[in-house]
Amino acid sequence: MNYRIERLNGDMQRVLADIIEHRIKDPRKTQLVGVTKVDIAKDLKTAKVYLSVLGDKDSALTTFNTVVRSTGFIKSELAKEFRDIRQIPDIHFILDNTSEYGERIDKILKEIQRDD
Repeated sequence: MNYRIERLNGDMQRVLADIIEHRIKDPRKTQLVGVTKVDIAKDLKTAKVYLSVLGDKDSALTTFNTVVRSTGFIKSELAKEFRDIRQIPDIHFILDNTSEYGERIDKILKEIQRDD
């Protein structure tokens, strides 16, 4: 991956986190949302944005869907921040459950330790 895309991934991750946390005012966004990773395609036309949502499954899913519905607003805010990019990539949000898997594994390991 070239340096420009890597730098853009990091910059976009930082800006997206700010937009999602501070600029989306939808009352259905009740949980804390973190941007865990951004993968922009080499042609700069698409971006996969991995989101981690804290909270129980129902409210986390509602919050995730609220962010997905706000894609147009998010793209317009990105356009204001990244004026040097000719076209803002199409954003595809992906729910990142790796923290949940990590917590489950930790719980299993602790149970195994207790049994020993």
